[in-house]
Amino acid sequence: MIIRWRTDVAIASKINFGLTQDALNTSKSDDSPKTEHIITIDNLKPNTKYFYGVAFGNTPLQASADNFFMTNPLVGTEQKVRIWALGDMGMGTENQKKVYQQYLKYTNREHTNLWLLMGDNAYAQGMDWEFQQRFFEYYQTDMLMKQTVLMPTPGNHDYSPTPNNYKIEDPLIAYFNIFSFPTKGEAGGVPSGSKAFYSYDYANIHFISLDSYGREGADRSMFSKDSQQMIWLEKDLKANKQKWTIVYWHHPPYTMASRNSDKEIDLKTIREGVVPILDKYKVDMVLNGHSHVYERSQMMKGHYGLAATFDQKLNSASTSTGLYDNSKDSCPYIKDSKVADNEGIIYVVNGCGAANSGSVNSLTHNAMVYSDKTNAGSMYIEIEGNRLDAKFITEDGSVKDQFTILKDVNQKQVLKLEANQNTIPLQASWTGNFNWQHDNSKNKSVQVSPTVTTKYIVQDDQKCLQDEFTVKVTSAYSLKDFNLTATKSGMAVDWLTVQEKGIVNFEIERQRQGGEFKTVVKLNSKANEQISDKVLSYRYLDNILEGNEIVNYRVKITDNEGLSYYSDVKSVSTVLKVAD
Repeated sequence: MIIRWRTDVAIASKINFGLTQDALNTSKSDDSPKTEHIITIDNLKPNTKYFYGVAFGNTPLQASADNFFMTNPLVGTEQKVRIWALGDMGMGTENQKKVYQQYLKYTNREHTNLWLLMGDNAYAQGMDWEFQQRFFEYYQTDMLMKQTVLMPTPGNHDYSPTPNNYKIEDPLIAYFNIFSFPTKGEAGGVPSGSKAFYSYDYANIHFISLDSYGREGADRSMFSKDSQQMIWLEKDLKANKQKWTIVYWHHPPYTMASRNSDKEIDLKTIREGVVPILDKYKVDMVLNGHSHVYERSQMMKGHYGLAATFDQKLNSASTSTGLYDNSKDSCPYIKDSKVADNEGIIYVVNGCGAANSGSVNSLTHNAMVYSDKTNAGSMYIEIEGNRLDAKFITEDGSVKDQFTILKDVNQKQVLKLEANQNTIPLQASWTGNFNWQHDNSKNKSVQVSPTVTTKYIVQDDQKCLQDEFTVKVTSAYSLKDFNLTATKSGMAVDWLTVQEKGIVNFEIERQRQGGEFKTVVKLNSKANEQISDKVLSYRYLDNILEGNEIVNYRVKITDNEGLSYYSDVKSVSTVLKVAD
């Protein structure tokens, strides 16, 4: 975990930390005097809460109940993850304060795991003093900046101070000096070696932050096909194994508001060069800023042209709004991890973290489900297991848009209730609300005790989701007069069936002393897998030689549903030896 802070005079750096607020018994320090302090704490337990305090020697500078951090969970862990995302927020406006306070109010001030910045983080030129006055002073005195991992991306205003205002990692650009970046793959992902772009894993989510403004040279965009960023991006996406993938950068490929993706060449370049790669690797969501509005697309794929060329049938993976709020056509977006082809990406323009500049025209991009050209706001994203929920929360606290994505739901399972089982557990494939049709249970999991093969169905309240479980129950067939008789020709294995229903075959299994049961022979049912009320007799002569051995026999019965069950075990002590 990296903790950064600044002091007005040069002093030594020290962080005290521990598992409780009143026991900060471990410390990490740097004795060289400085005003820009960076302390990295290693060897921490995963998914663990640590309290910390900032100190100068034995003098506390900052320590409170809000001073804590949560270490990352193990990669792939399925747990609730809370994310705050917003762009173009560093304007120093009253709405900027309101957006932040309404986010905290909506989430009931619960801990936020990740904080994503969509660029243009400090207006108007991204100078150091602008970051201090229009970004840090708005957030640092409250809980979020003290305890939430911040992962930014740069915007065009973050590049403004440098004479060559496109040069990535220019030391004159405050953005690259103020923030720390996992350039070496410290938090997962392929190492980028660049502060301009990087990736990381958190729980079962893979995040990628890209630079949409910097240039690798006077004639090479960061989104040029042969740029280091684009080469790295494909490597990183190819290596990604997480359930969810979220990519964010500043300039949107789709917008029709204070910016126009039909007319602006940089937005067109991104749409034509980057989006096909995201489609290829099944990205789930893209977050952008730059256009000072909120816009949210359908779950879309394969659209690289102008807004007018968007085709609902060709480019949209769903006709739903995704609102999942009981309104018409509002079922959640459904995705299948096992499907090789891209099922669609949701694009969000979230560039109104401090103000909403409205639109230069009255148009709405054809791909958008919802556009807000009035309200400032931010996004709250919550991911738990196979469910993603996102909400646009405005400066007055209202939720103007929301959507839900679910993966790997609407399952159909065939389960087997073994002969020694009385009950079997069933669990819905989603997180949310539930209605089991057999008993109106509202729990995610139920226990059932069928006596015959039974189908169980669970739905959500909106009837958008449905899991089906077919529980196959072993038929209560019993073998009549199952016995063993030693004859001169061999060991006779005899039994009768009084009624057969779909039996396919019988397997005679033999177990010698100290050994395992092994199949001797497989006999087809005399009823030919049909229903028979007749008494049917079966016999098999097991070839044996003289000797002295205890032998066990049993019969395995298999029916036409693929279920198998066993007879009782019969033992025989004989002077005959079984012939292998």
